[in-house]
Amino acid sequence: MTFTPHISIYPEGDFNYKWFGNSAMKATLIFSKNLDYNKKLFRTRVNIHLGNEDRIHTASSIKSLWIKNNVDTSNEASDIDKINLILKIIYESLITIGKVEGWDIQTIEKAYQLSIADNGSFVWYSKIKSNRKRNLKARVKVLLEETGKVPIIAEFFDNKSSLQFEVHIIDTFLHFVDWDRTFSKPDWMDNEKFGFNLINSQLLIFANSQSMRSETVISEKNWSREEIEGKLKMLTFKKFSSNKEFVKWAQENTRI
Repeated sequence: MTFTPHISIYPEGDFNYKWFGNSAMKATLIFSKNLDYNKKLFRTRVNIHLGNEDRIHTASSIKSLWIKNNVDTSNEASDIDKINLILKIIYESLITIGKVEGWDIQTIEKAYQLSIADNGSFVWYSKIKSNRKRNLKARVKVLLEETGKVPIIAEFFDNKSSLQFEVHIIDTFLHFVDWDRTFSKPDWMDNEKFGFNLINSQLLIFANSQSMRSETVISEKNWSREEIEGKLKMLTFKKFSSNKEFVKWAQENTRI
């Protein structure tokens, strides 16, 4: 999944951000998924600030837009309504910045229409790739659960592109999909194994089309087994009671 530009939403002042739940995160992912890849905007960030004023700053690679918050968080609303509300905020913000920066407005408008059509659901698919024998094709499907867990699932197809079966590869954190992009480029390792080659082939996480199971292979080179296993633990989803607990756990499992 590509993020061009990378979109973030920030509440300011006394805005009741909890009212959105994870709708803002879902809406951002849905809109980003539907934006066409733009190489010129690869390292561009769009920060949307919900606050008490209207202003814009676009002089750097970080395009910041402040907009007055008109969201009435005292009203009850469905998750889909909240997602659609955020989608509209993202759309209008990108149009505002796009007109200043000379971006392709039609692309933004198309992404908005596709995002509304998704009806609040986030699913991303990688490109379908054929193995060397050309007898099997595969791609990954990325989902987002309410807990923040991101399941990554391999889908296998025959050479006529008919879905044959799925294999759950790993549950990870959103950070490794939308920011770090660890799981953005799945590929075939041979004619049966499809997944991810990480840390210079020292960590392989893949779906085996023969056994129809996920597998993990560790091969130490310039990293020790302990360091590689720490990386694997970091990539594997775990529920935390607070962000502080997550940061501490991540630091303990990150290579020094």
